[in-house]
Amino acid sequence: MAALFLAAMGNTIVGTVLPAVIADLGGFDRYAWASTSYMVTSTIAMPIAGRLADLYGRRVMFLVGVAVFTLASILIGLSQTMN
Repeated sequence: MAALFLAAMGNTIVGTVLPAVIADLGGFDRYAWASTSYMVTSTIAMPIAGRLADLYGRRVMFLVGVAVFTLASILIGLSQTMN
């Protein structure tokens, strides 16, 4: 349930906040690229994470996923430009 919660929160946050972030960073020409790359990356990561969870254990992969999610959120929050 925690993994589904994080996934839902990630999608909700990206869908809601992305226009404001792009406006603040001045990158309206990259709006389509940002949303498309997020969705493609999410779609590709799911089967890879599932396979790795089968190999190394679900708990380990869950903790790795939470760590990557947290680190990526911090890096995105600290960004100063769209690049």
